[in-house]
Amino acid sequence: MTSNLKQYIVLIFVCLFFLFQIGVSAAVAQQKTPNVTLKVVRFPFLSYGPIFIAEEEGFFTEQGIQVEFLKMKEATAIQALALGNVDVWAGIFTVGSLNAMVRGADIRLVADKGHFAPGGCPSFGLVARKGLAETAKLGDLQLLKGRKFDVFQSSFEEYFLDKILRRAGLKPDEVESFNVPPPAQMDAMAKGRLDFGVCSEPFVTRYKRSRNGVLWTRVQEIIPGFNYAFIRFGPSLLKKNPEAGRRFMVAYLKGVRQYNQGKTERNLEIMSKHTRLDKSILQEACWPQISNDGRINTQSVLDFQDWAVAKGLQDSKKLTAEQMWEPSFVNHANQVLKSGQ
Repeated sequence: MTSNLKQYIVLIFVCLFFLFQIGVSAAVAQQKTPNVTLKVVRFPFLSYGPIFIAEEEGFFTEQGIQVEFLKMKEATAIQALALGNVDVWAGIFTVGSLNAMVRGADIRLVADKGHFAPGGCPSFGLVARKGLAETAKLGDLQLLKGRKFDVFQSSFEEYFLDKILRRAGLKPDEVESFNVPPPAQMDAMAKGRLDFGVCSEPFVTRYKRSRNGVLWTRVQEIIPGFNYAFIRFGPSLLKKNPEAGRRFMVAYLKGVRQYNQGKTERNLEIMSKHTRLDKSILQEACWPQISNDGRINTQSVLDFQDWAVAKGLQDSKKLTAEQMWEPSFVNHANQVLKSGQ
């Protein structure tokens, strides 16, 4: 056997060995990342845009994840998440969330789903009814005294209202507050049954179009940088299957980054499909601000907790930032997306 032939045979065996190793590695990787179905609480609101995009663009499928979407009221969602019957709860932050964690629920904030960027467009605002706007000076904070407000109690909306009242030198009991569903709010404002309402998009735009209300102040002018909505994991992803949690976060942050490309034709198509809003409304409305890297403003959460304890809404025990926020999932996802894996 010639020397060249021997070298050729050796080269063939080396190539076959490496191909075998690649096949084994792929098989092992596949075993490490099996397909998994995750139950996710989601609603047809604008701030769920990254999740809509991740679903439509196949980002979850890329990560070996099938998603079962659910709708649940907050109290039910908290319990289901804490028990592991739901894997992901995406929604606004309330005192109920805090109290559940204070009482030992194994729930953590794991990513940003909405914050008020200073100087950003008003995805939330305090709207004044048309008649009041026409007859009063909206810059006068004393205008607030004795007025009727629609506000979601024990949430950042009540926190926001208290901050405004403090600026006016008023106490919460010097105004009347109610909790009215958004569609009913517009009717109540038009009929003069409400004076002010805290509302989100697309209702801010609808007020503008209908001329039944005037944007009195933007939320970020009062609580700039405040984080009001989060992705939350329970024990099923925090402890039982954190690998699935990491894969979910990679898909979610890919969705966030496409969402933050703005009102592209593709994003408008996806958002319209899932929110059932006309594209013209979506073009005009302010989309909630969500951090590209998913990280949150922990200080804003601690400030909200201080307010809740001072008002007697939260149990007196306070949580630290580390007890509320688990950054490992976004840290992993950012590293994966940075490396292009």
